[in-house]
Amino acid sequence: MLKRNVLAFIFSVFFSVATCTAEGLRQFSLPFAKWWEPANLAVFREAYPDVKFISEYNEEKKDYLIHIFTKKNGKETETKLYWCESRFLPEDQLENKDNFRPVLYTYHLEPKDPKTFTEKDIEKIKDFTSKENRKNGAIDPPFLFDAIYDCATRASTESHIVSIPFLTKSLNVHERIAEPLKRVSEKVMSLPKDEEIQKFLSTLTRTDGFNWRSVRDTQSRSFHSIGLAIDILPKGYYQKIIYWSWQKQLRPDDWFMTPLEKRWMPPKKVIKIFEEEGFIWGGTWAVWDNMHFEYHPELLIYSKK
Repeated sequence: MLKRNVLAFIFSVFFSVATCTAEGLRQFSLPFAKWWEPANLAVFREAYPDVKFISEYNEEKKDYLIHIFTKKNGKETETKLYWCESRFLPEDQLENKDNFRPVLYTYHLEPKDPKTFTEKDIEKIKDFTSKENRKNGAIDPPFLFDAIYDCATRASTESHIVSIPFLTKSLNVHERIAEPLKRVSEKVMSLPKDEEIQKFLSTLTRTDGFNWRSVRDTQSRSFHSIGLAIDILPKGYYQKIIYWSWQKQLRPDDWFMTPLEKRWMPPKKVIKIFEEEGFIWGGTWAVWDNMHFEYHPELLIYSKK
C-alpha cells in the first residue's frame, strides 16, 4: 500500500508539471527542476539573475521548451524558445538549427600561441575564415538576446542605449551593461600607474560601443548592434597588429601565424578586470580582435565549470 501511494504521488507531481500553464511554471520553480531541464540552463540563471528561465520537456519536439520571463516597460514578458543545444531557437527555426551556432562555447583565458598550431588547427582556421563560410556559415542566434535586451529591432534597441563616461572617454552602450562598465572603468582608473598602465591610458584615442551593423563579411548581427560590445583603440596600435582581418588583407596566406608579441594587447590587469565584470576579450579567439570586449557572463561561468 505504501509503495502504491508513493508511486501515485510521484505520478501526480509529474502529471501536474506536464500540464501546468506558464503561470504555473513560473510559480513551480522547482526543487525538482534539475530532473527535466538542460544541465547548462543553470548557467544562464546565474548570468542573468533578474531573468526567469523555466524549462519543460516537449515530447513531440524531443527538446526542452524554455520559458523566458523578462521585464519590459514594467510588465513581465514571456518568450518561448527551444533549448536546441543552447541555441535558444523559436519553433519555426528548429528545422534550420544547423544555420545557428550554440550560444555556449568554451572561452579561453589566454590566446593560443600560433607556434603550437597543428596542421588540423590551421585547416580549421582557414575553413572558418574562408569567404564561403563567412558568407554562408552558421551564425550567432539572436533570439535569446532579443528577449533579454529587447533588441529585435533597431528602434527597440536604441530606446535602451545610454551614454556613459568610460576611462577617459565616453561610450554608448545598452543600459543593462552600464553598471558593469562603470565598475570596469573605476577599477582600471584605480590601478597603480606603472609604465604599462600609464601608457595604456595616455594613448587611448577612442572607445566605440553601439553601432547597428553585422559582423564584417557575415550574416551575424554584431554585438555592437545590441550595445553589448566595445572597442578600445590606442594611438597607432603601438605599431602592432590589432585585428585578424586587417592582417589577412596584408598576409592572406599566413596571417594566423602572426606571433603574439606582434599583436597589440591591453594590459593583462585590464583584461582581468573586464572578465571580473562579465566581459570576454576578443584576443583569445582564433579570429582575434584584440581591441574588442563583449558582455557574456554566461561564457565565463560556463568555461569555469
